[in-house]
Amino acid sequence: MSFRKELGSKQKKKILSAISVPGFPQNKLKNHVQFVLTDEKNNRSYLLDQNQHIVFFSFENIYLPSLKFIRKHPELEFPKIQVDNGAVRFVINGADIFSQGIVKIDNEFDENSIVIITNPQDSALCVGKSLLSSKDLLNSKGKSIKNLHYLGDKIWEENI
Repeated sequence: MSFRKELGSKQKKKILSAISVPGFPQNKLKNHVQFVLTDEKNNRSYLLDQNQHIVFFSFENIYLPSLKFIRKHPELEFPKIQVDNGAVRFVINGADIFSQGIVKIDNEFDENSIVIITNPQDSALCVGKSLLSSKDLLNSKGKSIKNLHYLGDKIWEENI
């Protein structure tokens, strides 16, 4: 069962502190969050803007930006990882990212960091969680990033 409610100022302040968006001013976030949609079945929450579009989703007690939010705000400072053309179709079908498909890493990051996966044209394809640090990523084989949200999934389609 899902339910949506408008956030009061105290609730909004508490939720805003749980949003992870490096490079985006905290005081601007309040303009992007108006409602919370709770999905009890999947134990997830989604933050909606004034137009009822998903802008953030919950993951491990923090809120991460949706791909639509990321594409509207290129100033976000998440580490970006570019995959080759061969990996793109797998990523947008929800597959986790393997080290062999990675061609470029923009910023250094630690294990368990939130990262953005891009295609060779630098368009965001997915939000992921790194299983390795950036230093270990290129020297490893196998799964290196868990795919949390990708183009065409329920969050992208807003079909919650």
